[in-house]
Amino acid sequence: MSDKEIARALGISDQTARTHRARLLQKAGAGNVCALLFQCVQQGWLELPRDQSCDA
Repeated sequence: MSDKEIARALGISDQTARTHRARLLQKAGAGNVCALLFQCVQQGWLELPRDQSCDA
């Protein structure tokens, strides 16, 4: 989701959504959202849905 979509879903400003995303990336030491998600899956903090695959 884009920052704007996330902000709307959470009822926060676009800037607040960007700030939260940036802080998550910084705390996790991830260079981008893809790396953050990969790290979360590896650590068991997040499970991929069974009906989706990672073909890329």
